[in-house]
Amino acid sequence: MYRSLLDLIRRGWTAFRIRRHWPWVLLAIGLPLSLPPVGSGCAGFLAWAGGLVLLFRGLYWIWVKLLFRVSRRLWVILALMSVLPVAALALMLMSLSWLGLGAQVSRSTQQTLGAWEEALKIANREHSDATALQALRTYGGAWVEHVRELPEGVPGTFLGMVWADSQDADRGERRKDTYLRAVREEPGGYRILSLNLGVLGDRAQALAGGQVAFQLVPKKAGREGKESLKIQAGGRSKKEAPILLGQGQATAAWTKGQPLQGGGLFAPFNLPPLAFTITDWSSGRPMVLTATPETNLYALFAGYRSADQQALSEGIVKAIVVVSLTLMALALAQAAAAVLGLVLAWSLGRAVNDLHGGVNRLSRGDFSARIRPRGRDQVAQLSSAFNEMAGRLQIAASEREERLRMEEELRVAREVQMRLLPDLEALRMPSVRATILPAREVAGDYYDLFPLTDGSLAFLIADVSGKGTSAAFYAAETKGVLSALDKQALDPVEVADRMNTIWCQGHGRHLFLTLVYGTFHPRTGRYQFVRAGHPCAFLRRAEGQVARLYPRGMGVGLSASRFRDGLELCEGTLEPGDSLIFYTDGLSEAQAPDDTFYGEDRLEFLLGHPSDDLQASILADVATFTAGRPLADDLTLLILSR
Repeated sequence: MYRSLLDLIRRGWTAFRIRRHWPWVLLAIGLPLSLPPVGSGCAGFLAWAGGLVLLFRGLYWIWVKLLFRVSRRLWVILALMSVLPVAALALMLMSLSWLGLGAQVSRSTQQTLGAWEEALKIANREHSDATALQALRTYGGAWVEHVRELPEGVPGTFLGMVWADSQDADRGERRKDTYLRAVREEPGGYRILSLNLGVLGDRAQALAGGQVAFQLVPKKAGREGKESLKIQAGGRSKKEAPILLGQGQATAAWTKGQPLQGGGLFAPFNLPPLAFTITDWSSGRPMVLTATPETNLYALFAGYRSADQQALSEGIVKAIVVVSLTLMALALAQAAAAVLGLVLAWSLGRAVNDLHGGVNRLSRGDFSARIRPRGRDQVAQLSSAFNEMAGRLQIAASEREERLRMEEELRVAREVQMRLLPDLEALRMPSVRATILPAREVAGDYYDLFPLTDGSLAFLIADVSGKGTSAAFYAAETKGVLSALDKQALDPVEVADRMNTIWCQGHGRHLFLTLVYGTFHPRTGRYQFVRAGHPCAFLRRAEGQVARLYPRGMGVGLSASRFRDGLELCEGTLEPGDSLIFYTDGLSEAQAPDDTFYGEDRLEFLLGHPSDDLQASILADVATFTAGRPLADDLTLLILSR
């Protein structure tokens, strides 16, 4: 007997592996020590740790050994389909309750604040200080000041919340606080009627039941119309509701009331913050005051108790019973869904496992892989579809190779087209800025620059009708035609006329292009150009004046006989700081998500504002306007500056 026991211990020690059996050790040590009379907390923790690890290992063994790999996935899907609706419904109800409670606290607080503002507004109409204070006697904490001047940024008819200094009577020192103030202009200065603003914290604290945290931050600066939201107040009427946004570090933060205590389900949580517009009295700048009320379940449901703080009403007891039964029914439905999911996963496991093997063969390039359908259900139909798919994959692979070849050719065509454009860095003319943004892989827009012997610069911006590869080829043809002309001896009208003659001889009327061609002398600022059906140009003066230049002219290729007579030469001189802006209709016809066009009016408005980098400002404004929507047409921009 003794030897048998020793032999058993020896075999057990030989088979023992600490990395494998350490949870059993924790459970064997912690469980006896956690029981009376010892009852050690650390021992209980060890027992729980070992037991949870063993439970996890047992579930993992069931997961691996008793279920097919595909069945596990089906089990997870079915479990999620039964769990997620319940969780989503609970989360939705909690979210709606949280938002609804916050809305009620906000509404009550805002109504009280509005009543105080109305009382202050009425009192401010009184000519006598004593009468005004008498009108506010029920509100408490009101006083009157008379000043000769108001802080900068504060209007003479101001009424609202302010962040200002006040005299602390108890401590004899000045401190910052929030107030309601109304300003009235009087002979020799202004009368300031102030009211202590204790309503915010008191009202929010009374409704929520806990502490209220206040934070004061500067209001975010933004363009008009960008920080408002259209809401429907009733019927079909809509109005703009401003969105209060703060930025930067908090100017001040304080709390009112005592924080709530509790843990678990009764742990305190914050309601949605309340936002108020407030003015810094010393600087006149707008700020945002946020008040975040705190509450917990105990504070929320305290109102259900009767006056003696002990008994519950019969209606509350019935509601608790109904809710409990509903939760039990949901739990039973969840268990039934889990069992049904396990059965379905087990039955479908074998058939889907065959599909898994066939897909693996197909993924390795074995297009001869076939699966024998089992039965007539959807899985069998899927097996037949797999067999058909395997036969078509080879065709799809060849089509994919052809598509990749075409994409590579388009990439090469784009690189070639970009090489046709002039190298602005090599020209060393900082007074010229140009860019092109194709709507597709290649563009039908084109611009070019040709230095002339007299120090001037011949420039061209053109837009071929259509988009894509064919338009890009015709744009390249335009470069060849223009390069062959004697731009030094011919004026802009003659150059455009010869280009039209050559174009009409080689193409029909269904294919035309619009262009602007001219010359510009960077040193003297002298320019002249013609416009052949192209969008108008903009002349931007250094002082900020903007003028549209639209000399007459029809598109190249529309008429061989009437083209020259319809051309009008536009010429002038750029003073230092002036700019000429040329563009294609891809800029003016850029569309926002709501299908509105960028338009020339918006471009003219933008040019009227100062800018260090005019090209970057225009492109950035177009990108902001389109909000990520792709360009419908090629966009080209050419800027000549002095």
